[in-house]
Amino acid sequence: MAAREQESITPRHVPRLDISGPLTAVVCATEFPPRIRQTDEGVVVEAAGKRLTFNAKALPLLRPLLSGHPVHLNQEDADPVLIRVADVLTQEGLCVPLTPELSSGYTGLVTIAAL
Repeated sequence: MAAREQESITPRHVPRLDISGPLTAVVCATEFPPRIRQTDEGVVVEAAGKRLTFNAKALPLLRPLLSGHPVHLNQEDADPVLIRVADVLTQEGLCVPLTPELSSGYTGLVTIAAL
C-alpha cells in the first residue's frame, strides 16, 4: 500500500495556464496525503510518484499547502516564498488552483487555511 501511495499520480489534475493569472488559492489534490520529512538536505516531499526537495525554511509553508485544505494566497500581503512554493507544487501537479467550482466542494466541509 505504501508503494501505491507514492506511485499514484494525481487523478484530479487541473492544468494551470499562464492566461489564468496569478495564483489566488490552491489545494493539494493528491490521491494520498504527501509524505513530508526533514533530511540533512532540506525538506523532502513525496507524493504522486514525485520526490521534491525544498529548503528547510519551506517546511512551515509546505504543511498547510499539502494539508488538503484550501489555502488562499493574498497576492498583496503574501510572503513571496509562499507564493513561489505554491507555484512549484502546482507546476509539479501536487496542488491545483482553487477554482470556484472546486471551492464549492469545500464549502462548509473544511476550514480555510490562511497564511
